[in-house]
Amino acid sequence: MNGLINLYKPPLMSSASAVAKVRRILGEKTVGHMGTLDPMAEGVLVIGVGKSARLFDYLMNKRKTYIAKFKFGFRTDTLDALGEVEETTQDIPSVDAVIHAMRSLVGKSKQIPPMYSAKHIDGKRAYKLARGGNPVEPKAVDVEIFDAQLICQPKLDETVFSIECSAGTYIRSICRDVAKMCGSLATLTYLQRTRSGRFDVKDSVTLDALEIRGETAIIPPQEALDLDSYAVDGDRYDDLDHGRKIECDFDGYRTIFCNGVLFGIGCTENGSLRLKTYLKDD
Repeated sequence: MNGLINLYKPPLMSSASAVAKVRRILGEKTVGHMGTLDPMAEGVLVIGVGKSARLFDYLMNKRKTYIAKFKFGFRTDTLDALGEVEETTQDIPSVDAVIHAMRSLVGKSKQIPPMYSAKHIDGKRAYKLARGGNPVEPKAVDVEIFDAQLICQPKLDETVFSIECSAGTYIRSICRDVAKMCGSLATLTYLQRTRSGRFDVKDSVTLDALEIRGETAIIPPQEALDLDSYAVDGDRYDDLDHGRKIECDFDGYRTIFCNGVLFGIGCTENGSLRLKTYLKDD
């Protein structure tokens, strides 16, 4: 097995648990996700199977799109609905104020991740430090919000946004920062990832569907990568298979094929082909 699964992760399940369930369903040991989705959140979680689990670096830094609900009037320690309420307020901003604050965040900025996050602090996960009673605020990181549009206002103290952002952006932190700019408090109460790079929620499969479909739900890696392809001459198949020198000249990374077989992702180094990530099925 070798490829990717556009999994619809259900709410109240960790990304690690979702990976474990995929591993059990497919009977494949080598399985990994391409970017954590918070336990409270649901939606697109890209899963690599077999050699495609090596594609993390190529798929991680892709744009993500979310639907997020902010509820004003309180803040939890985790900044989402699964946490303990830390503070409350009667100051509920107008929807116009919220929209203005959200729009001011569109573009590049520095964002402080939540204390309950997967960020590393001195070699330890931030959430483990927080759960151990030693919370440390992670350092600010560079993020970019490409677009943010109000979808609706279900109640006077709630707003729902569609947000497109860079990888590594925390929607919980956006919720916190928007509320702060409005002189209020807010907590993220719903989050759905609707897109991750090329993977769209409308094409995703649930765990129940995966039980039925099995291997047929796996997407070939070349269909998921935003890379041009490079075809090695067919008579050089054995040379490519045994790592012998093959002269070539192209810029950046490409998917490398020979006789219709995907060998992996390669680049040009000193005028020769170098496979950086080997994907060929044995």
